[in-house]
Amino acid sequence: MNKEDKKAVAMNFRKELQKFTINVNELTKNSALSTKREFLERIAIDVNHLYASSVKVQKEINDEIEEIGSIIQNIFVQPLSVKHHHHVTILKAVESFDKEKEEESDLSHIMREYVKHPESTKSFIRELELLTDDLDEILRKIA
Repeated sequence: MNKEDKKAVAMNFRKELQKFTINVNELTKNSALSTKREFLERIAIDVNHLYASSVKVQKEINDEIEEIGSIIQNIFVQPLSVKHHHHVTILKAVESFDKEKEEESDLSHIMREYVKHPESTKSFIRELELLTDDLDEILRKIA
């Protein structure tokens, strides 16, 4: 992969990371979104795109960018407790998202947990923002 291709992959990763961060932030401002089909569909699309992009940047881009990609990938595959100690990952919740039963989906339950624990969610958003800032700094160096 040439330098321009690598940069394009990294820039796409940054764009996907920012979209996901914006949507999680939106949830903190409007808790009703956690059960809205349109919002859950958007989150599902964002997670799929960001996950794929995080895997892609882990291939010969830059060690620092690869590390950020690995962190994002780990966020999506880490088991979470929802619905009476049922463990599910964000990625699995997205994969099993049933548009007909959005309020009962694992994805909706995860989003409601984000709403129930605003301080943890704000910390999560801050972590995503710091990763974006780190990515911006790295991209400036490789420009």
